[in-house]
Amino acid sequence: MKKILIALVAGLALTSLLLACAPKPAPAPVPAPKPAPAPAPAVMKWRLVSMWGEPEANYKAIKKFAENVKAMSNGQIVIETFSSGALMPYTEYFDAVRGGVVELMESGAIYYAGKDSTLGALNSTRQLIGDTGRFLVWIFVHGGIDLTREVWAKWDLFEIAPTPYSWNGESVVSKKPIRTFADVKGVKMRAPEDAADTWKALGADTLTIPGAEVYTALSTGLVDFADWSSPGANYRMKFHEVAKYYSRPGDYHPGGIASLVIHMDTWKKLPDDLKAILLQAGKAFTLDTWMMSSHDDFLAQDLLRAAGAEMIVWEPEFTKKVQELYMDSIARRWIKTDLARKIYDNIQEFKKLERR
Repeated sequence: MKKILIALVAGLALTSLLLACAPKPAPAPVPAPKPAPAPAPAVMKWRLVSMWGEPEANYKAIKKFAENVKAMSNGQIVIETFSSGALMPYTEYFDAVRGGVVELMESGAIYYAGKDSTLGALNSTRQLIGDTGRFLVWIFVHGGIDLTREVWAKWDLFEIAPTPYSWNGESVVSKKPIRTFADVKGVKMRAPEDAADTWKALGADTLTIPGAEVYTALSTGLVDFADWSSPGANYRMKFHEVAKYYSRPGDYHPGGIASLVIHMDTWKKLPDDLKAILLQAGKAFTLDTWMMSSHDDFLAQDLLRAAGAEMIVWEPEFTKKVQELYMDSIARRWIKTDLARKIYDNIQEFKKLERR
């Protein structure tokens, strides 16, 4: 019994010794601290001034562009839009973007031709090409956008996208029917900058006033007919109340081109992903402006007729002469600078492609 007890004690002692000498388990690892959440990207709040009035389809396309940019950038770029005259006259947009007063403008380059005649030439690219479909191929596929951006870059501005408007172009609204040469001679007319020479050559007494003043000018007799925008815009401006005759849209040109422009410094500071978003949203904006304003014009022609307006078809000889004078006027504007000539020649080469 005593030997058994001694053996048990010796066994327990040996076990304790072995346990004491056994390697101790490593302590459980302390969890690494969670990394601090990345700071949310700064929100860029921009202001965009448009040459279009708030009711216009073109301005609705502007608002859609701003919504698309916000959604595509996950809220990193928020654009507040302002219709024509809401912040300043459209004639001041160019300097406002260059001076940092606003970040973006959507306006016709023709309004700033006094600074650089090449800007005035840009307004006529669609007219030179002949229709919107071909213009879109030229601008986005043939490389036209690179050339037009070169013009804006001279002024520290970057063109995000061009914005063609209306399906067939502008219509001329008048207080008496305009069908032929005799109907124009000596008549007072509101003409846009790019068409004033054409109508002067036909004998009209022209002046240039903002679209917002055309209704008053017609109603007071300051002018007897006016070329300003397309049927949809004309209808909302209620020109038919004071001038019931409309020429068929596009009888002398398919409409001008506006441009969506940002300051070059602002553009260069953007990361590549946001640049790509703006370019993609800009291309959608190009199509939206054209399609939405075109649809607006389709609907407006019936509304104008229902309101008592009459659509006038020009005599073929008169139409041909107006078109010839207008294209000659465009060509004269294009040859004033080397860069304008470069774009003009590129368009002529493009036009040859489909005739080969």
